[in-house]
Amino acid sequence: MTEQDAATSLPAQARDWLEHAAVPGRTTLRLAATCQALETVFSVVGWATLAWIAGRVLDHRAQPTWPVLAVLPAAGLLAAGAALAAARCKAVGRQRIGRAIRRRLVAAMLPTGRRRGEPDPATAALAIVESADDVADYHAQALPERLSAPASMAVIFLVTAAVQWPAAAILLLASLLVPLNMRLAGRFATEGADERVAASARLAAVVLDSFRGMRTLRGIGALARRRGELADAAAELNAATMAVVRRAFLSGAVMDVVITFSIAVNATYIGLSLLGYVRLPAAPPTTLAGALLALLLCPMYFQPLRAMAAAYHNRERATSAVPTIMALLADTDTMPETTGRTTPSPAGPVTVVLDDVAFRFPHAERPVLHRARVTFDAGCWTAVVGPSGIGKTTLLSLIAGMRSPSTGTIRWVSPADVSQPHLGGCAWIGQQTVLLPGTIRDNIRLGRPAAGPVDVERAVAAAGLAEVVARLPGGLDTPLGERGLGLSTGEARRIAIARAFLSDAELWVIDEPTAHLDPDAEAQIIAALRTATKGRTVIVATHSAAVARCADTVLGILDGTTHTVREATPA
Repeated sequence: MTEQDAATSLPAQARDWLEHAAVPGRTTLRLAATCQALETVFSVVGWATLAWIAGRVLDHRAQPTWPVLAVLPAAGLLAAGAALAAARCKAVGRQRIGRAIRRRLVAAMLPTGRRRGEPDPATAALAIVESADDVADYHAQALPERLSAPASMAVIFLVTAAVQWPAAAILLLASLLVPLNMRLAGRFATEGADERVAASARLAAVVLDSFRGMRTLRGIGALARRRGELADAAAELNAATMAVVRRAFLSGAVMDVVITFSIAVNATYIGLSLLGYVRLPAAPPTTLAGALLALLLCPMYFQPLRAMAAAYHNRERATSAVPTIMALLADTDTMPETTGRTTPSPAGPVTVVLDDVAFRFPHAERPVLHRARVTFDAGCWTAVVGPSGIGKTTLLSLIAGMRSPSTGTIRWVSPADVSQPHLGGCAWIGQQTVLLPGTIRDNIRLGRPAAGPVDVERAVAAAGLAEVVARLPGGLDTPLGERGLGLSTGEARRIAIARAFLSDAELWVIDEPTAHLDPDAEAQIIAALRTATKGRTVIVATHSAAVARCADTVLGILDGTTHTVREATPA
């Protein structure tokens, strides 16, 4: 059918991926198909009973008995139950498929050593929020229809043929015309779906960029221009969406014409047969009950075709979403799967060794790092200094395992093993402290969800949070708003320190811990870090002279090369 045309527009690898995406919900969707077929059987029984009862009443024959009358509501209840079960199974299957796709996308978006490139935020957001649903919607509708439609149509066709085969022949001819008309009407659907995806990505990018740079836009007086760009992007998305709607409407209108014509021809033939004006030589005699049943089943025969047509248009959206999803997963799906596996922290003090490490961003002219050979001693503080944009944060992300080096190796050496860096094995404190809606206790326990009250209290004390918590009316159970509203920058960073302390990691990687703090708050954060990281390896990127003075070793970066500014003083 037309679904095959849509399929051939995708490369073989993308078609395989789209079909494989249905695996998590396939069993449930097959159950939905079974329920849909049962719904058709029960509906046919109900309509046949109704036609038989109506025929006997109108022919003034004996009144139907109560057992026969009971079949009608029983069949209706069974058909309704089967329909509800099918809808429920579809919803569950859709949820499972969407969840599986989002899980893979989130794993690809998270900073892990398996990802080789930085994804575009707008494209990633669109894929997770919308594209995953497009694929799930398609499978939830198409798979049950593809399995149940042949059986449902065959049941209706055979029953119609048993009571009035000319009517069944008309249904068969009409069903052969529907795919041809759908193919002609749906040729432009793929192009429209692609345009809509591109317009959605552009609008998401403009919105995201506007939120990120709102202060800058206001400062340079560019808000009016950005407002116009947002309006243009929204208008483009609206036009692309309406184009898809128009194409779907055209396809539906073509099918309605075919179906209406078929029903009209069937009704005309059956009416003329009942009046005796038309009599085919090999046709069975037309009874009132048989005529009613054939007319009642005629619209039911085309219902699976209608559903498959709707699934066809869902497929167009899914096929447009697949390339975007595959591009985001390309860097990770070929790597060993680690989702769901917790990597333990190294046991004992950690020495970090960089052997000829180089890193270059895609399409960049010069590498950020070039043949770095550095050893970060176990149990020591090392401060990484240099101008903004020189590569300090990139170096930290390489050490933490958030990026993979272009060349060279990075090793964590501990008494227990010699291993490559792995995300989760170290404590990472970035420039922005992420605090989720919830209590202070909940935010601290993100470092170790299974931590008990005593462990949390120890982390609070180590981070110097005790006085802050004591001032709050709810203590550790004080709720925090989105992004930690209600706390100062220094207090929020202490929560991040407590969270890292609770993780019990032997290696701490810290990016600008005292940025935007006054001298008093900076001194408090430095004191909290020194207490919390006692005996642990700490690598901290900083512009602060106070932080650099507290470090055992100071490492500089200049023109992609590393050099020692100050070595550790021998004990």
